[in-house]
Amino acid sequence: MTNSSTNEMVLVYDIRRDKFNRERLSSGFPRRWRALESGKKRTKISEGLITKLFFAPYEGDHFFELDDGKRRRSWVRFGDESWYAVGRRVRVEFAEFRVFISLRFDVIQVVTKIWIGDDAA
Repeated sequence: MTNSSTNEMVLVYDIRRDKFNRERLSSGFPRRWRALESGKKRTKISEGLITKLFFAPYEGDHFFELDDGKRRRSWVRFGDESWYAVGRRVRVEFAEFRVFISLRFDVIQVVTKIWIGDDAA
């Protein structure tokens, strides 16, 4: 884990260190992965507070809910689970890929990094 240079947040997940998800993404979307790695594909940031932790049995993953003050989004809890707690500040960096699924185009969001900070004051 390394400290983020801004807002004293800790980097708890980086897809470049996650062999399973990195290989899955690079084999499923090789061109998009190369664009992401080279910096040609822009990422977005969602930042706010963790408002809920939950398990989704139909997906088999542990999630957290992020409230950015305008809307709430759910993200998979990647990295060290001990960092995730309701009330902590969180920043999620993600890329959006437009893909063809079930006879239509859709957008999937791929988490590239997650930082977590102290509880909100």
